[in-house]
Amino acid sequence: MYVRSLKLRGFRNYDALDVSFTPGINVITGPNAQGKTNLLESLVYLSLTRSHRVAQDRKLIQEGAPFASLSCIYHEGGRDYDLEAVIHPQGKTLMIHKQTVRRASSFIGKLNVILFAPDDLHFFLDSPRERRRLLNQEITKLSNSYLLSLNRYQNMLKDRNLLLKEMKPDMLYLSALNEKMAEEETGIIQARRDMVNGINDSLNDLYHYLANDDSTDVKLAYDCCIKDEACTKENLTAIHEASTKRDFETHMTNTGIHRDDISFLMNGIKAGDIASQGQKRMLMLSFRMALHAYIRKVSGRNAVLLLDDVMSELDEEKQQRLLNMISDDVQCIITTTSLSAFLRQRKINELTIQSGRLISEGGNHGRREEK
Repeated sequence: MYVRSLKLRGFRNYDALDVSFTPGINVITGPNAQGKTNLLESLVYLSLTRSHRVAQDRKLIQEGAPFASLSCIYHEGGRDYDLEAVIHPQGKTLMIHKQTVRRASSFIGKLNVILFAPDDLHFFLDSPRERRRLLNQEITKLSNSYLLSLNRYQNMLKDRNLLLKEMKPDMLYLSALNEKMAEEETGIIQARRDMVNGINDSLNDLYHYLANDDSTDVKLAYDCCIKDEACTKENLTAIHEASTKRDFETHMTNTGIHRDDISFLMNGIKAGDIASQGQKRMLMLSFRMALHAYIRKVSGRNAVLLLDDVMSELDEEKQQRLLNMISDDVQCIITTTSLSAFLRQRKINELTIQSGRLISEGGNHGRREEK
């Protein structure tokens, strides 16, 4: 999979942008605050139908513009695919090959991108809710059924929490909700365990190579609502039933997959408690690369790698190690303020952005002037 072209209209600081990419390494250069990150954000949106930076879609519409339009053509399996998202005051419209799709679940993951960004370090300070969101969105890109199951669970969770606030709750309905929620949880937990285990298949080796550190073993840990017991509908229902008294006291559901969390361990200790900033950065980069390996294993597809101002945080040796981890058949789009000597030695497609405009494009050996 690789993105052939991207068109933006009224998105963030872009009046109009038409840009083409090559299958290999693409480097977007330009000073800070010119729109490089906005460009990567548009590709994330076309993958997830949501931004990774803001919760409200309307903030993505350029000031004064009636709507924002994002579209791309990506190539996979010998053919091209056309995706488009139009963000307007009433919401958003999603299209595949110019045909409107009714459900976001039919759109999400068609284009699969993995983003590396400086904000990744927030993982260690974020709430469990944000870490669950990260896990959920990556599984969702691989499984529409997971998204639908998660949505059903969230709807039942809202109903259960409302029931817990009533003066005379319907206990039969509460019991039915416990069973139905448990039914959805079994599949959700299994999908989460599968992804965590799949990431751990390569995470440690990737970290050793990237950090050049064989003395530290790393692992992604999944803190699940069901631990020692078998993950069955009956056991999960029993967990909800056992928590009923406390739930009524707090007026909320205290157990379930909506309380799960993930964390990194370094030599068996939570990395957030002991890791340096450099180690945390290596962990997150290794995690993203392990995620890509897992995606390729289960789906047979390569995701598009987006590296947002990551190179500036790495010394030249680690830059080389990171790019060496990316195989030739994987598209990579990198943003940076300037092209380093190291990157100039690579075969790349360089593009320059200034004030929301593409001002030049070309390879290492010369550029074409602005059109």
